[in-house]
Amino acid sequence: MPDKYFEVDGVATLVHHRGESTLPGAPPDLSNGYSLLLLHDAGTNGNSFRDVMDRLAVEHSPVSFDLPGHGRSGELDSLTSIEAMAVHAENLVGDWGLNSLIVVGEGMGAAVALELASRAVIKVAGVVCLGAVGRSVDLSQEISDLALIASGKARRQFDSTGYAPDTDESVFRKAFAEWVKTDPRAALGARRAQEMWNAEAEVSHVNTPTLVVIGEETEDQYRQSSERLADELPFGATRGLDGAARRGAIENPAELSLVIDAFSNELEVTK
Repeated sequence: MPDKYFEVDGVATLVHHRGESTLPGAPPDLSNGYSLLLLHDAGTNGNSFRDVMDRLAVEHSPVSFDLPGHGRSGELDSLTSIEAMAVHAENLVGDWGLNSLIVVGEGMGAAVALELASRAVIKVAGVVCLGAVGRSVDLSQEISDLALIASGKARRQFDSTGYAPDTDESVFRKAFAEWVKTDPRAALGARRAQEMWNAEAEVSHVNTPTLVVIGEETEDQYRQSSERLADELPFGATRGLDGAARRGAIENPAELSLVIDAFSNELEVTK
């Protein structure tokens, strides 16, 4: 997978991309179709979209990156707010000359995507949200567990929830390989930022077309939260994802890439 580092506000930020490589410090070539910025969930990294990006690269220009404290980017701790994460993304890609940008966010990344659309510092043509999204998602238990782990009072364990019942073992291996790259302290800070955003954010003024993707095996409470998010957005809609629950990017990347591509075609028609 093509990777390159960029210095963003003093933080070495690892970017994952496709297509032609470019000189150090120069943005990757994102001229093919829509530019797609994929934002990862708390505790993982941009490489969790690897298989989705492989498929989307045929018609589009996908790019992802590891947020500070995550994966192979710099810093030990996460940024402390969703707004700060959005600013980091803006400072990374703001002068790249992105073409018709669609932002795809999973879990916490969906909050960052909506914050980007709301701030409108960079022009966002559309947003795709997936995973555990919506302001009514209850993160309290996960935050409590992470706090114990970060303080050395509990052992770190891979979270195998949120997957479809018949998920193949190879999917868990892929997810685990990305999960271990991020320190639990960064995951804790990121979840706290997401919880704060959920409590305070106002999304009713986000006028960007937004698709909320819901895996067919998603648990009821998360399904309801996703549906409520779509209802709160002026131009929100939902779409199902077969063969997945809340981890669609890893569970069914082929189907998810088709959903994202179809959404881009719908945006093209409504331009």
